[in-house]
Amino acid sequence: PEIKRLKEYGSDGTPPVALANIVAEAAIERAVNPTVATCVTKLAAMETDTAEQISQLRRRVDKIIASLANGLGDDMVTDKNHIQLRKMANKLLHEPTMRLREGGIDRGEIDDVVRGIEMKLAHQISGAV
Repeated sequence: PEIKRLKEYGSDGTPPVALANIVAEAAIERAVNPTVATCVTKLAAMETDTAEQISQLRRRVDKIIASLANGLGDDMVTDKNHIQLRKMANKLLHEPTMRLREGGIDRGEIDDVVRGIEMKLAHQISGAV
């Protein structure tokens, strides 16, 4: 909204300093600060082992999917079942992945997350059979 106040000055006019400062402060608050915060979070994640933790989390869930599919037997495993499991797993992984990136999950909680995902996937499989 603050930037709209500059329209009356057009491309050739110079707004009053006070108005220019208000617009600049609003731009910093609404655009620059959130962008910097996002970059700092991503940089912190790169400096830690967050990417590796996310990869490990996904690999563990991949093994669960394979194990659940193997437990069904060849006649029960269809591409459709596997695709449904994968989609569900991806949805379940989204929130903990975001929390990992933000530093909101520690190593101990990852085991709980994996167990929770395993239970939900197993329930999905039991409902599909």
